[in-house]
Amino acid sequence: MKNAIVTYETFHGSAKKVAQTISDKLNCKCINIDTPFEAEDLSEIDNVILVFNFRGPYTAQLTKLYLSRVKEQLKTKNVILVGEGLFSEKEFPIVAEEIYTSTPSRTFNKFFVKGQLRVETLFPEEKALLDKFSQLTGMEIKDMGELDINRAEEVAEEIEKLVNSEEFQVVKAAADENKEETKWVCEVCGYIHKGDNPPEKCPLCGVPKDRFKKQ
Repeated sequence: MKNAIVTYETFHGSAKKVAQTISDKLNCKCINIDTPFEAEDLSEIDNVILVFNFRGPYTAQLTKLYLSRVKEQLKTKNVILVGEGLFSEKEFPIVAEEIYTSTPSRTFNKFFVKGQLRVETLFPEEKALLDKFSQLTGMEIKDMGELDINRAEEVAEEIEKLVNSEEFQVVKAAADENKEETKWVCEVCGYIHKGDNPPEKCPLCGVPKDRFKKQ
């Protein structure tokens, strides 16, 4: 699907697996938002699927930073937010609403995939926070959960239905309708031609197309 893109942010790999599952279903690009030149050019994209590790403060911060950079582009896009983490009932909808409020889009949908916590893959700063929490509470911090790849596949199917829905197709039609035609001006007589390319020759004075300049 050429008019969709899946972008993701991850440190430990789980969100990347979810993103790849979705992009495989949609047959579209799957790009890490740490590669800005690819991830931030959304001019030809109608549907943006953003996957991030919900439990990670770093990924959340980087996701919000990315959204701030593409904010203007997203106003006319369909945005689908997919959070991956351990909990969803309370925290994820709140964060999702905050993201939509700060970065409005044409349509906004959200999904959650149960993830996992692998203590050995954490960064030193994250481990230090968990160790402090463990000391204060007396709770042992250990590996938790398993990535629910079946749920990721279900989400991929639901997203495929969304992007093919009549509501989502309106984005492309609206964009085409509002697109301004390129104007080409003849340097000799001032004739104005509208279109993606200049005419082979000016219909008024007959000069070739290389004498036209884009306005």
